[in-house]
Amino acid sequence: MLPIWKTIQSFFNHISRHAGSVQSPAVPVVALISNGPDRELLEGIGIRDHLDIHFADTCGEAWNAANRLKSPVVLCERDIPGMEWPDAVRILASAVPHPCVILTSRVVDDYLWKEIVARGGYDVLATPLRDMDATRSIKLALSYWKNTSRGNSHLPVFRK
Repeated sequence: MLPIWKTIQSFFNHISRHAGSVQSPAVPVVALISNGPDRELLEGIGIRDHLDIHFADTCGEAWNAANRLKSPVVLCERDIPGMEWPDAVRILASAVPHPCVILTSRVVDDYLWKEIVARGGYDVLATPLRDMDATRSIKLALSYWKNTSRGNSHLPVFRK
């Protein structure tokens, strides 16, 4: 039989090993992105920053996923097959949690950004996506969403 102090030490070692493994749920982000390299980059950001990236192939799929998952951020390509981007942004921004919609586009300028905001969107990102820009935009959108009336208190805190 082990001495009591060895039993206690073993118990605390076990607790300390498993204490860091309890994490809050990942923040859901919906991405209507078809470009392979951009998808890979977003998957990497999701793993690193504790985001649960859900890819969709159509605007309808993205809208349903945003509603089902209560996603605070939705990324959307400008060139969506079968739909104009202004309509897609308006539809995606109307999802139940009122997510921040980030449009990805090869061309980014002040005019496009104003058009996005006028249709209920949040930001525009240049493609191909770059890690630092995409991460910054997603973090700022999540922060904005949580600090405005759009946000819900049930979401976990975004990890730095």
